[in-house]
Amino acid sequence: MSSAPARRKLRRGLALVAAAVALTLAGCSADGSEAPPTASGDGVVIEHGLGETVIPEKPTRVVALGWMTPDIVAALGTNPIGIEEVWGAGESGYQPWFEDFVTEEYGETPELIPFAENGPNYEAIKALNPDLILSLYSGLSDIEYNRLSEIAPTVPFIEGPWNPGTWEGMTRTVGKALSADAKAEELIAETEAQITSLAAAHPEFEDKSFVWGLTLNEGGTDLGVYLEYDPRVRITEALGFNSTSAMDSFLASAEGDNWYTGVSLEKLYDVEADLFAAWGGSVEEGKYTVENKVVSRWNPIANGAYVIYTDTAEASAISAPTVLSLKYILPTYVDNLAAALQGDPTIS
Repeated sequence: MSSAPARRKLRRGLALVAAAVALTLAGCSADGSEAPPTASGDGVVIEHGLGETVIPEKPTRVVALGWMTPDIVAALGTNPIGIEEVWGAGESGYQPWFEDFVTEEYGETPELIPFAENGPNYEAIKALNPDLILSLYSGLSDIEYNRLSEIAPTVPFIEGPWNPGTWEGMTRTVGKALSADAKAEELIAETEAQITSLAAAHPEFEDKSFVWGLTLNEGGTDLGVYLEYDPRVRITEALGFNSTSAMDSFLASAEGDNWYTGVSLEKLYDVEADLFAAWGGSVEEGKYTVENKVVSRWNPIANGAYVIYTDTAEASAISAPTVLSLKYILPTYVDNLAAALQGDPTIS
């Protein structure tokens, strides 16, 4: 993403985070719906935004590109043979929850595919001799998709560029591609049970309103906010919170099928919320936001009821949720939300 990373190449390096100035870190767009994969006598057929892909038999050598997909592949029982380094990765090049899982489950981490400036690193991917390439959270062009398909059956985005849909739908799509439908449903049920359990443990979340957004950039006059179909918003609602009553006005001001919009600081006091959750590029940005002379008087900020993640692992875990990243971030997130409602804010 030009001003938001969902319209940019997911870092295959560190490029993803650079555009925090204009509503960065991608979320779910449109309605989050998925085109259901179907099975045929000749294998599994998955319809997607660039056509359809036939997977003739259960794959064993899977290259998983971009955000989210590597988590799901690994959780479904296949250690990817290669992944790209994405935003939120640690010094090792792997996101911490993914690295911990594959090390424990498989005893080794996948090969990191070197960053390529102008799209996928075709040579490195081909050298891995994959029998399936998955890139569901991506903005692959027709040309890129066709070149990857010459290497192995390739599944790109389902609905549209940089639109992963819901974490549940993405899990089901990868499950179908790997002939692991039952396991996919098991993982979804386990994750939903975790969310339900955490919500039940915090009845104080019920009837509390919230806004999920971004930190201010220096000199900024709008506060970035996410819309109701963004995954961060959906997860927070699943924990018992209610989206702000201003959501309808957010939706009305959003352009096209964006999952975010901006609220003029002049109108911020009209936005009712008990809590503000956000992510930002640095602790300094977080402090700059809450100390802004307008924002500091907004109800959730004035009451110390805010949670701001600037740690890249925490921010990416909640922004691009998977069955692995949610297990990693939800306990911390819930603890932070509970503390914030007691006037104990977080800027991490």
